[in-house]
Amino acid sequence: MSEQKRSLEEVRAYWAAAAAVEVDKDGLRPTARDPYLQQAVEDAMEPRIWPGAALLDVGCGDGLSTCRFARIAGRAVGVDYIAEYARKAAKLAAVAGVRNATFQAGDVLDLAPVVAAHGPFDIVTSIRCLINITDWGLQKKGLGEIARCVQPGGLYLTSEGWTDGVEGLNRMRAKIGVPPFTVVGYNLTMTRGAFEAEAAHHFEVVDYVSLGFYIFMSRVFQPLFVAPAVPKHDHPVNRTAAHMQQMPEMRRAFEECDYAGVYVLRRKG
Repeated sequence: MSEQKRSLEEVRAYWAAAAAVEVDKDGLRPTARDPYLQQAVEDAMEPRIWPGAALLDVGCGDGLSTCRFARIAGRAVGVDYIAEYARKAAKLAAVAGVRNATFQAGDVLDLAPVVAAHGPFDIVTSIRCLINITDWGLQKKGLGEIARCVQPGGLYLTSEGWTDGVEGLNRMRAKIGVPPFTVVGYNLTMTRGAFEAEAAHHFEVVDYVSLGFYIFMSRVFQPLFVAPAVPKHDHPVNRTAAHMQQMPEMRRAFEECDYAGVYVLRRKG
């Protein structure tokens, strides 16, 4: 199901190299190679952000998500452990005229400097951040560090990578003769049960937004539709699926395939 796991140093080196380019060999953003999955995740998070909120985006990458959320929030801070990404994100915000977003280097395994500089936040977001830590013990530490950034009653919005959905997706793909979906070696997915149990030390679950319909259409339907060609992340099928994913009727569709759904968690007092 997954490639050989890499060390933290190897993962950091991978992202440092990715930060040196605007797009990869396929013309896609390294931090969001599936642009429509990124859109679907952001679409699920955005309604939970309120005007005037202080927002922290952990693992902000190139800053596009941070800037989108900052247009609603009162102020936004983006942190990434690759300093070049923080620099690129700040440049993007300046070009886009997003004046209430700032960016700095920061590590999810030690967010005390961020809290010291900015105080606790009303909302913290993370998109595929913890899965770049290839050790469950350190992932739990990162979750605790995120919790220290959220003030009591505040929200943590996250889409990471859920093992349950990967397994369900591969059962679906096997039924129709599509090869297994492979998790890249610099990611370590989590079961939703383990994540919820650890999160319960700090948060209560308010909601979970499944993205199963999008995953099914992009990872099952599209490979069949384009065969024998290779499926593409920026295919029109994905664009249409991301748009349809917002429909309430799609909320429960193909939940067994959902490995990227969004948790809405409230910080305990």
